[in-house]
Amino acid sequence: MTFRHTNPGAALRPPSPAGTPATTRFVAPRMARGMLPRAALVDRLMDARRKRCISLQGPPGCGKTSLLLTMRGPLMTHGFDVAWLSLVPEDNELDTFLHDLLASLSNVDPASVRTASLLASGGPRDPEAVEHCIIALAHDVADRGGELVLMLDDLHQITSQPVLQALNWLLDYSPPGLHLMLASRDTPPHPLGTAIARLRQLQSAVDFAWPDLQFTPTESEQFLQQRLGLSQEEAMQLHERTGGWIAGLQLLSLHYKEQGTAAREMPLKDAGAFAAYFEQHVLAHLSASDVDLLGLTAICRRFCADLCNALMGGAQTASRIEHRLSRLDRDNLFIVQVQDRDKRVWWRLHPLLREVLQARQEHQPKGHVQQLHRRAWLWFSAHGSVSEAVQHAVLAGESEAAARMVRESVRGLLNQGEFALVKALLRRLPLEVVAQHTGLCLAQAQVHLNSRELDALDASMRALGDAPLNALERAEFDLLRCAALLHRDDADAAVRLLPALQSLPEGADDLLVSTRANLMAWLHLACGEYALAREVLSQHETGHDSPVARLTGLCLEGLSHTLEGRMNEAEHLYRRVLDAGGDGPAGVQVRNLAAALLGDVLYELDELEAACELLDPRMDLIEHAGIPEAILRAAIVLASAHWLCGRRLEALAQLDRLEDYASRHGLARLQTHALCLRLRMQQQRGEMLAVSDALCKLDEVAAQRRGMEDSVSQEIKRLAERAQIAVHLQRGELAPAAEGIRQVLQRLQQAGRLRPVASLLVQLALVERALGHETVAVDTLIEALRLGHRLGLVHTLLDASRRMPAALHGLVESGTLDPVLCFYAQRLLEVAARKRTLRALAEDTATREQPLEPLKERELEILGLLGQALPNKKIARILGLSPETVKWHLKNIYTKLGVTARDAAVARARDLQL
Repeated sequence: MTFRHTNPGAALRPPSPAGTPATTRFVAPRMARGMLPRAALVDRLMDARRKRCISLQGPPGCGKTSLLLTMRGPLMTHGFDVAWLSLVPEDNELDTFLHDLLASLSNVDPASVRTASLLASGGPRDPEAVEHCIIALAHDVADRGGELVLMLDDLHQITSQPVLQALNWLLDYSPPGLHLMLASRDTPPHPLGTAIARLRQLQSAVDFAWPDLQFTPTESEQFLQQRLGLSQEEAMQLHERTGGWIAGLQLLSLHYKEQGTAAREMPLKDAGAFAAYFEQHVLAHLSASDVDLLGLTAICRRFCADLCNALMGGAQTASRIEHRLSRLDRDNLFIVQVQDRDKRVWWRLHPLLREVLQARQEHQPKGHVQQLHRRAWLWFSAHGSVSEAVQHAVLAGESEAAARMVRESVRGLLNQGEFALVKALLRRLPLEVVAQHTGLCLAQAQVHLNSRELDALDASMRALGDAPLNALERAEFDLLRCAALLHRDDADAAVRLLPALQSLPEGADDLLVSTRANLMAWLHLACGEYALAREVLSQHETGHDSPVARLTGLCLEGLSHTLEGRMNEAEHLYRRVLDAGGDGPAGVQVRNLAAALLGDVLYELDELEAACELLDPRMDLIEHAGIPEAILRAAIVLASAHWLCGRRLEALAQLDRLEDYASRHGLARLQTHALCLRLRMQQQRGEMLAVSDALCKLDEVAAQRRGMEDSVSQEIKRLAERAQIAVHLQRGELAPAAEGIRQVLQRLQQAGRLRPVASLLVQLALVERALGHETVAVDTLIEALRLGHRLGLVHTLLDASRRMPAALHGLVESGTLDPVLCFYAQRLLEVAARKRTLRALAEDTATREQPLEPLKERELEILGLLGQALPNKKIARILGLSPETVKWHLKNIYTKLGVTARDAAVARARDLQL
């Protein structure tokens, strides 16, 4: 996440005209006139409607698309929702495919793609990230309930292995209510074809091949009698000539009465015959002007009368052209209307006809075809369809003009948070053209940052560092560097950029202004300058910020209070963000940032289950946003809350996840926090060998940073010192423990980190009491209580030591506390009592009822490894699966066993002797 203007509605709506070629691909086209109902075949398809996959496979022109369209009505009548996607060659780009898939599903239910949209918005690269996205989609579709059919037309366009694998996962992980209907010319290749074959063996998939799709003699007779009024004998002759091939019958019926003997006897059973026949016997019957009109349209995937007018150089009025197109449509000349959200009537050519017309264009002079693309470019540009305009400009040989259009568009798109559309536009340009334009390189860098492709971002920044930049470009370059450093948790390097961020050059837009304010506030927080951070945010408040920019500022203001330990001041700010955040990618990101920070407050105030409910379903998205502080706080809170609720395996699994994330991204500070919390948990369980192992790992991390003065190294040093203090206390080494506490306490007080100060004061008071310094101990404990009461702390004090409740009880009984502090201490004792009750309840969750349904072999394998307290990552490695697949199986295991956590699943399995 970078702190910038964003459009809260961008993720869940279908693409705007500036993005993918046309939103018509996400809407089912209009049914062609005069199509035969085919009731028998539709009944067979409806009987199979609850299968996981229905595959229509046959040559072009055999009615696959028409059959899908025919199925929509009956499916919706039976309560099924139906999503549509017409696939194109560009969908072999993984990013484009995911974007188009989610846009199609969002037409049915935007909520069903919310999580997956955010995960896909950065353009996942590695297979695990794509699998994660598909699993998130499956979860959301399952949560919505009901029946949903996804129709994918022209599947044969997909040849890319990553996209085929994504579809394979979609089939594997689809919930019972999600069904795929696929239309393809060929058998889908591996791995999708293998997945369909596997489902076929399980009776979960059904195929309708060429013999099923071709017209029966009776259907051919009905069709030809309806069209031409032919006798049964004549109809059977045409059926034999076409083999029941629907496109052939349609083509023959166009001018059958006027055809000579040679034409009537010409076999017409495949696409090659179609092309030859169309050339010889259909185009010959059309007027030259109609042939020219159809030829012009072949350069575009979709066309309207206004566009055709431009392609013809204004030779005819748009109304006249629309009349001609409507006539060709009525005559069933293989053009069909498609729907879009504007008021124009759009058409597209049947793929077979477009192939014929494009083949004719190959014999035209190159300059003529480029001229057509030039006219298409100018028309699409004038009507706001930037993506199509750029595509045609490149095909017209006008790459510089295409670059200029992209450059003029991307700034507004970045301001709106439309990173996926910016990426799509940049991908249409030749790489060498992008490299020649600084504005485009900066836009590419913004996309890399939003995708958290930090290595690619570094490469972009190195290239830009050698380029001559004007003042505004230099300012954006510095902001990008700063944001990238914060994503890498390198606050010190980012702070060194503060002088360059003190002011912006004249002409800076809202994107630069809001980004600068939020980044400067973050840098002040990193320096411990909490009041300065709030001052920067308050000075920046204007009426021009986007809602998300303002909400991000509220999160940072709340974090400034959290870091000082002022939980009451922080809570209401986070809740304002959660109540006001939008549903787009940026709106979801800022809500997840607020949730991560609010979870910390909820844990502090003993709302443990509320913290788990808030954070558990959001952890994937919090990690995806890539803000180290948010990831750290959410993970530590989640692990701590699960631990206190008695879900020990869940807590340790969360720490495993945090350590794994920190290791993959080189975040030593996060790794150290995870090790420290693990050490404390293992101390509580008396697992001294594990404590020793964690301490050794902690020493290794600290040794790597020894002698360094940067803030991360200093924080790691403090954490290592606190871990050593915990070990001293466990061993009864009170004097070195007290000395260590005083040293760390002094540094934290100087830094203004009052929350850990309160915790250390509790520890110091208990050590002083153990040393026999009762008066000092009481005074120190009262000081900790005063600070905790002022800040609104609960668990910071109770988590400091297991002996804290006994010390509190003695203090209350002594009568030395004033009424306010006495009431506060009693509240803390009530919370401590609830903690003991929670642990007892968690240990008694297993029952002896049988599972809801039998566990599969793979689920039993995973359950067995779960009983060995192995984390997801190790289970995945042992079984040759991805961690996301393990998580998917775990969810199914929990559902079948009637539990919600690892510990309960293991206990239940033990009771059931599984």
